[in-house]
Amino acid sequence: MTTTAAGNNIADRLIGARNERGIPSALFVEDVVKFVGADPVEGIIGALQQLFSKYKFMETNLTKTKQSLKVKIPDTKKDLAMLEHLISQRGKDENIETHFSLADNVFAKATIDAQVQTVCIWLGANVMVEYSFDEALSLLKNNLHTAEQRLEQIESDLGFLRDQIITTEVNMARIFNHDVRRRRQEKLQVKA
Repeated sequence: MTTTAAGNNIADRLIGARNERGIPSALFVEDVVKFVGADPVEGIIGALQQLFSKYKFMETNLTKTKQSLKVKIPDTKKDLAMLEHLISQRGKDENIETHFSLADNVFAKATIDAQVQTVCIWLGANVMVEYSFDEALSLLKNNLHTAEQRLEQIESDLGFLRDQIITTEVNMARIFNHDVRRRRQEKLQVKA
């Protein structure tokens, strides 16, 4: 933790309120001279770099989650469409023939008994659960809705994070440039 000459934590002066999901906002340094004061610039730049690293870490994690959801949502939609097809075939006496994927580009042929009233759904972590059609339909719709909401939140958070990253970079540049100007003036005063 970096502190100022007055004993204040520099990070507390750099971050503002948090968004709905707890991501802190970066405060723009309006008056660099007043902000730096008598504090060593290295400590302030270090605190800004640490804040920048945190934002980049959050951005990386959210981007990975976004990519995962972009794969999960179409799969869930496909599962939902298949379940709705099975429900529509429920009253008919004919069996359903289908091909299902075993691995990439490897499919197997299967015959589904139209009288079956349950489906098995992979929940993850090598867990499969048998559900009635209505329970499965409710579960898949809920999972799809939750995933789409989460994707919207992540996209919002990524936009918020980009703004905070830019603000932090601008603050670092302005404080660094202020320090360069201050050192030049000190050299000129020493020579004079």
